[in-house]
Amino acid sequence: MCKIFVIVALLAVVYAHPAMPSADEVKAQLIAAGISETAAAGLVAIGENHKSEIEAAKGDHEAGKKVFETLKSETDAYIKTQSEADQTAYAAFVEKKQEEIKAHKEKAAAATSA
Repeated sequence: MCKIFVIVALLAVVYAHPAMPSADEVKAQLIAAGISETAAAGLVAIGENHKSEIEAAKGDHEAGKKVFETLKSETDAYIKTQSEADQTAYAAFVEKKQEEIKAHKEKAAAATSA
């Protein structure tokens, strides 16, 4: 679970999927979302730098929140250094991942209340 990578997006990706995607899978998702290969590689590198923290935070909401905030801060700062096109594509990617997480949580909540 390395949602990580993107951030909010990356870490958000982790909580939306049962298995942690590989760095290559995350990079491919970012590129497919319209982010340049260079920017995608930079975002993935941020996630990879925090991979052990993400793994250690599994099951610990507060630790997960802290790692997420760190990832979000670093990815937000990084993407601001990239082209406007990358910034726009990244914002759309993050929004899409947030929608996926919301849908996942709603589905899980519905399953537990049924």
